[in-house]
Amino acid sequence: MLAKNGRLSYRSIGIVIGLTNKSVKARVDKMLSSRIIDKFLTIINPSIFGYSRTYVIALKKRKLNKELLERISLVGVIAYRFEVLGGVMGLGIGIKDEDEEKIQMLLDSLRPATVGLIESRNYGVPDIISKSDYAIIKELIRNPRMEVLDIAKATSISSKTIRKRMEKMTRNRVLEFSINVDPSAMKGQIVFFLSVIADKEFYPRLLERILAELHNNIIPSFNLANQVNAIGLNLAVDDVFKIEGIRARIESFLGVQEANVFFPIKLECPQEWVIKMIDHKVRKDLAGGRYAQITVSGAR
Repeated sequence: MLAKNGRLSYRSIGIVIGLTNKSVKARVDKMLSSRIIDKFLTIINPSIFGYSRTYVIALKKRKLNKELLERISLVGVIAYRFEVLGGVMGLGIGIKDEDEEKIQMLLDSLRPATVGLIESRNYGVPDIISKSDYAIIKELIRNPRMEVLDIAKATSISSKTIRKRMEKMTRNRVLEFSINVDPSAMKGQIVFFLSVIADKEFYPRLLERILAELHNNIIPSFNLANQVNAIGLNLAVDDVFKIEGIRARIESFLGVQEANVFFPIKLECPQEWVIKMIDHKVRKDLAGGRYAQITVSGAR
């Protein structure tokens, strides 16, 4: 439930699963202390900064160096990164439309180290993001479960406005709240990532069928990307020998080109870039006269 909505109250969780608020809090605190829940996350849709596409590039970790990372940062932002067994690191790189040509040059330069590539389009944002929204987002990045009253104190924005804007940003997929799970801490469960490449014309039906087939094994995770032929799921089983059966079963579905299994070690969502982008965006818009010249403490 927290993976689907990291801001759910203990009371809301308790009502659904039949525990008291105190019991839910105790279980969550225990999972935090044992690192099963690594941390709570506020995930920002990169499209609000113009990053309309995300390329997930899998690279050989031993060939990934500072020079390559600097080369990547010149083309886009690293929205998240992950490691899997076998010495592979994946990078989710946000790209702007005007930089689309640069990505091919980047891919060519990375080719000796590249293992795989998935392209996706980020969901567009139907609403204009205001200065107040940016102030709210910054506080939520610092603390994804921050109370509305505390956000109001930090930003000088009314609680009513904060609730209204947060609800709208969540509905429009500007914000997503989740958790980062540490697979190595989940004793008794084997966590793995199933990557499915599908024919585009079969994609919607396949996604529905795969979700129905594996609903008891899915570990929900964030996903703002709109992938047209790739399905990626974090799954858990209690017996390692069940994994190949699941992979082979999914690969047998009509429209599936291939299904591969990876064992994740670490997932990171660096968010320093979001803070920098917000500060840059607010300064630029203020200079252009888009906002009234008022001070909002959360946009410092």
